[in-house]
Amino acid sequence: MYLMTRRTRVKNTEGLDWAIKILGHAKEVTNNEIQLWSTVYSAGFGTITWTSWWADLASMETAFLTLQADEGYNKLASDGRELTDGIVDDELIQTISGEANPGSQAQYVGSVRAVCAAGNIVRAMTAGIEIAQKVEAITGTPTLFVRGLTGPYGNIGWLTPYENLAAVGTSQDKLAADQGWLTYLDGLAGCFVEDASITQQTLYQKLA
Repeated sequence: MYLMTRRTRVKNTEGLDWAIKILGHAKEVTNNEIQLWSTVYSAGFGTITWTSWWADLASMETAFLTLQADEGYNKLASDGRELTDGIVDDELIQTISGEANPGSQAQYVGSVRAVCAAGNIVRAMTAGIEIAQKVEAITGTPTLFVRGLTGPYGNIGWLTPYENLAAVGTSQDKLAADQGWLTYLDGLAGCFVEDASITQQTLYQKLA
């Protein structure tokens, strides 16, 4: 599965209303599930992200070509220029392990992103799968391991859905209390680029 994300930063609540409106129109035109998320309790306050899952890139391309040619969508996109900071970033992500659930009712998603260190790509990718499996075993919450097809070369990540904010706290408490988990993380030195500006944790809340 492939995850397409498009993000920008809105200026006010009018921007959120616009984001929901253009979401609905895009869903109709592409005939595909699209969701809207807001970055919360994380860096980038005011950042919103539209997400859509695709079985293959050919289907995604066809849908987006149709969307780009739609007059109503282009009008809404133009309207948004005054409601956002004017910067729009896309990212294409591929699932490596775990089962994506496009229809998930999760209200929050926790994301951890990193970049494989030079000379350690095989080790980092193997560890990435193991991390997702260990998180699920410890917390009981399914976790996807993904890689970016765009963005920094070698960028990878983990996506974990939660039904509410309380579930986020419960999951993190279980991980922090598991000595084996902490020891395992200590053994991963050298797998990933050791830069706090690259290895980032972000929490997203579903808006629509």
